[in-house]
Amino acid sequence: MVILGLGSNVGDRLSHLRKALRAIREEKDLTVQQVSPLYLSDALLPDHAPSDWDRPHLNFAIRCETPLEPLALLHILKNIEWSIGRKPEVRHWGPRILDIDILAWEDFTLASEALTVPHMNLIERPFALWPLADIAPLWRFPLSGPYQGKTAAELVEKWGSRFTREAPLRTVQLNQRLENPQLMGILNVTPDSFSDGGQFVQVDVAVQHALELVKAGAEIIDIGAESTSPRAQALTAQEEWTRLEPVLKAIALIKKDFLLPPLISIDTRHAEVAEKALAYSIDWINDVSGLDHVRMREIVREAKITCVIMHHLMLPERRDCVLPRDQDPIQALLAWGQQRLALLLEFGLTQDQLIFDPGIGFGKMAEQSLEVIKHIPAFKQLGTKILIGHSRKTFLSLFSKEPFANRDIETATLSLYLAQQGVDYLRIHQPETTARALKVMDLMGGEN
Repeated sequence: MVILGLGSNVGDRLSHLRKALRAIREEKDLTVQQVSPLYLSDALLPDHAPSDWDRPHLNFAIRCETPLEPLALLHILKNIEWSIGRKPEVRHWGPRILDIDILAWEDFTLASEALTVPHMNLIERPFALWPLADIAPLWRFPLSGPYQGKTAAELVEKWGSRFTREAPLRTVQLNQRLENPQLMGILNVTPDSFSDGGQFVQVDVAVQHALELVKAGAEIIDIGAESTSPRAQALTAQEEWTRLEPVLKAIALIKKDFLLPPLISIDTRHAEVAEKALAYSIDWINDVSGLDHVRMREIVREAKITCVIMHHLMLPERRDCVLPRDQDPIQALLAWGQQRLALLLEFGLTQDQLIFDPGIGFGKMAEQSLEVIKHIPAFKQLGTKILIGHSRKTFLSLFSKEPFANRDIETATLSLYLAQQGVDYLRIHQPETTARALKVMDLMGGEN
């Protein structure tokens, strides 16, 4: 058993760590058994360090098996660091795109110029020892001295809770995950959305909710100013922009206040709104029309921006416009997806830009929506990433009589199922319930 510690405090830290995890999984002589939760900590700095070194770190750990000798493994890990952008360097303290360290190797010890095992100062660093304890709680510290023979679980007791930021370097466990699905938090700045209409129409309330969504585990914030509920009032592009712009502007001003800076997605079917939103450096367009309109396709192509394309029958949605009962919903959605993707690729968009959303609840009866969820792996043949928006929706009436706003238990349960089916993104109103459930599943699912 080998425990690797990975960290980053430069650029898109989550992206760097995900690339490293994928690279480690691809190594033929490394078998990943379990991945720890993610931790955030202040930078560990030497005296008189430059102010630009003070950048928060993200860290996690991986439990692996390998037939390699320690120095051979170290060589592979350094190559992975360099492939992701870290340059060979002498300094040990400054900011870096990626660090991959060997934290522990069962009861093996080594002290050489090239490598020290267990990692030097491991027991004093919660950003390294907490992740280790999450995935190898019974590992025993092998070096002589007061800690010899103590388990990782015992060694971390001195820091108390992983969630209070009271440990050294304000280290805290996050709800964000290194593996899919990634969570998209819903921010409806609308008076008529089906489960939270009117709650976030005030700019300060909307901004506070965006901060809370990220703290809860969302990596993407999907901001919508026009409801697609069947009872909602359709808006003109100008009416939608009047609602949306103040929130976009306010969120742009407080990016530094987020626990992790989120990607910003705009939930719109209006090309004029999407084009104006680009000025605020948005990251995604979530188009419920599936890029029906040529001008929206042009915007996505020219901006090279990520776009969610959703299956639908008509917009605004109507309850009496659904797939026929005798039609196979999986085949219907696959045919639509294949045709739409072919059209968009011919138009000049790329496969990597596009995310497929089967449109749960849009043009589908409750039983059909559930059937789509049951057969999600079928949509992988489209070759795009997959996003599911199942949160609190009408089809959950099959399981509960609770009002829409009280359906987060059902939402989280389906989220666990969808995670096991390899879905890439989950669009949900309340990310924390799902994020916490996924963390438990991750830690229970590792091989012993």
